[in-house]
Amino acid sequence: MTMPLKDLKADFSKSLLSSYANIAILEVRMYNNSVQPRPSYKEILYMYCIYSINNCTASDLVQLFNTSKALVSQTIIAMERKKLVSRIKDPSDNRRQILRVSPETLAMYSEEMQIIDESLKRMNEVYSIEEICKSAKIVKEVTDCMLRISTEKHGKE
Repeated sequence: MTMPLKDLKADFSKSLLSSYANIAILEVRMYNNSVQPRPSYKEILYMYCIYSINNCTASDLVQLFNTSKALVSQTIIAMERKKLVSRIKDPSDNRRQILRVSPETLAMYSEEMQIIDESLKRMNEVYSIEEICKSAKIVKEVTDCMLRISTEKHGKE
């Protein structure tokens, strides 16, 4: 079954914008509930990723965000200074450093992290793993494509 492009565009646009708005609301709540020093929005995004990706490394973030290692390293260093994250040596490879959200940060933002976990659990009750994976892949491909088109039009920033 194919949907007219006009309808597909409207449905997908609504879905993307709604997702963006919902995540922005969570970020604002997290930011407003923070004590000094407050995390930047980029740091909040990194915390979500570090929390969600098992044994997350700086290289994982470089790949995920399609950005430079230097930029990721600067952000991680700033987060370490604020005691938002810590690094531990990978027991299986001493060259790798695994990023962890600090216990203090987890305690401070436990409600937000529980919301993420509960949301994923509920989606798992409604959709199959295959459907969730396919949906995640589609969203990633669309947003990657948006970034590529933007980069083509405006150059890499």
